[in-house]
Amino acid sequence: MSKELVNKGISIIGAHDERKIPVVVVGAARGGTSMVAGALAKLGVFMGDQASPPVFEDVRLSEKFESKDYIEAGNIVSEYSSNHECWGWKRPSSIDYLSDVERVFERVRYVFIYKDVFSISQRNAISMRSEILPGMQRALNQYAGTLVFLSETSAPAMLLSYDKVLADPVNFVNSLVAFCRLIPSANQIKSAVDFVRPDPQDYLEASRITKAQGWVDKISNRSIYGWARYVHSEAPAVVEFFLNDVSIGKIIADMPRADLLTKFKKPCAFVYEITDALDFKRGDVVRARVLHEVRDLNNSPLIIE
Repeated sequence: MSKELVNKGISIIGAHDERKIPVVVVGAARGGTSMVAGALAKLGVFMGDQASPPVFEDVRLSEKFESKDYIEAGNIVSEYSSNHECWGWKRPSSIDYLSDVERVFERVRYVFIYKDVFSISQRNAISMRSEILPGMQRALNQYAGTLVFLSETSAPAMLLSYDKVLADPVNFVNSLVAFCRLIPSANQIKSAVDFVRPDPQDYLEASRITKAQGWVDKISNRSIYGWARYVHSEAPAVVEFFLNDVSIGKIIADMPRADLLTKFKKPCAFVYEITDALDFKRGDVVRARVLHEVRDLNNSPLIIE
């Protein structure tokens, strides 16, 4: 079959620009922007003072846009442009204020990535406990907004299919290199290609609001002692307890404990009192898990001695 008939899922639109100008990655939240931003970082593109794996999102510049401090955002853009021949920025929420982005950046090229709206919404449901249908509608509205923006801007833009990128990461990386006028090393190209993979574990862990940590210290005198906290939320964690895999109750982990207050600056201990109605036997298994988490707390399960 002729190569011209193969859908590679990549298209370049807008004015041709040979200059090495900033690149802005645009897409819906959980729609593949971290994959594109990470690939750029692997290719040697500076992604911001406060951009780190696995999301590669510069908190410094993003905060200025979110607070509508466009003067300071412009100052940061100017600083990055002065210090870096080629640099990039990724912030999924920028899809809702692209006209402001274009005004602040002035000279820019865009990389838009598109993923099917059900996949986006389901990822948000898993990571953020959001609802499926409203999430699909939000992604549809955001994508429709990008079409309006793209029809009005003259800036160069690369359009990507998330599925096609995963299917052929070599073509994606080579296209990204050409579009952004990069001169990476062979090792950087290989690193970028290797980075493109579905559902990377580090990203899934970092992007879910239900991610929690904690420890079950002991069971003594029919009480379960321990601590728990959400990693990405200041809300107190709710811990659920199981006896032989049957739920026996929940408690909010909001008790003060000196060592935890020093470490986390918040009360997050718990003491769960087991009701007299439960008959514990030697060998029974007690487990503890933060509500909506996917793993037990550390040192869980405990076996009744």
